[in-house]
Amino acid sequence: MSFFGKTSWTSLIVSIAIALVCMNVPVDAKSSQAAKKKEKTSVQKKSKPSKKQKKKKSVSKQKKAESDSSTVRIDADDPKAFTKALLLEKKGVKFEVVGQSNSDTPKIKPKRKDDNNYLDFSSMLVPITHEAPVGSKYGIRDHRLHRGIDVNVIKGEPVIAALPGKVIMSKYNSGGYGHYVLLEHENGIQTLYGHLSERLVKIGETVFPGDVVGLAGNTGKSSAAHLHFEIRYGEINIDPETIIDFPKWELKKNINRISKKKITTAHYNMQRKLQKENFYIVKTGDSQGDVANWFNISIPALCRINNLKQGAPLKAGQKLYGSK
Repeated sequence: MSFFGKTSWTSLIVSIAIALVCMNVPVDAKSSQAAKKKEKTSVQKKSKPSKKQKKKKSVSKQKKAESDSSTVRIDADDPKAFTKALLLEKKGVKFEVVGQSNSDTPKIKPKRKDDNNYLDFSSMLVPITHEAPVGSKYGIRDHRLHRGIDVNVIKGEPVIAALPGKVIMSKYNSGGYGHYVLLEHENGIQTLYGHLSERLVKIGETVFPGDVVGLAGNTGKSSAAHLHFEIRYGEINIDPETIIDFPKWELKKNINRISKKKITTAHYNMQRKLQKENFYIVKTGDSQGDVANWFNISIPALCRINNLKQGAPLKAGQKLYGSK
């Protein structure tokens, strides 16, 4: 009896243990399956961003695109890359140089068939680095041609080269320009900077846009500090306001293709108008000083223009000119 009782208790304990094991197996399986399902759901959530996340990414891409579009790109192989960069920097426009030249010689872009009929001023800088009032415009003044434009400046401020080129004249002229610098650029263009207080370049030097060629002043035939600025194409005078919008102090639109025919026509129209005003008929008693004052030029300038000997008497009826 005691043996049976002992055996029965043992059997009961074993039965309970087996039952517990059988009950725990499905619970663990369910926990494992639930964990896998949770993990799968988590992966799916990561791989598929929500609408809010998509919107944020879209806005971020749009901002980046807008930022890229506001940055001007300059081709490294563009022969005018340097001057274009200076222009953009002066205007405060963001830019970046893209590409890389594989040689020391920049690649020249193919020309259009009619390019020889146009002049390109797109890389030009205004010679005074800030806005300043215009004192006198291009045109006929005091019975002679004022070949450039006068800009009122502060004595001693820097005057910069408008285009890349070479210094072909750097001297003092007592009868007109005072200290002046003449630069020669590509395609026959020349620029002149007059009435300087000091010249900082010498003949033969190469200059780039933004290089200081001199300091503004009041030398020569001048009543106050100003810069006399001229643009020439060979023997043709170009009105600087054809290129520069002085009230806004910036380059005009479409100046990369200025018609040579247009500027030549404007020059000869001005010459025909000048012929009606650019002479003086000497009266009895007139001196060289009287005629020079009438033209508002110096006596040496009057003598040089008219091949006169300084101090020589004038004859009544003699025709004299104030400019060539």
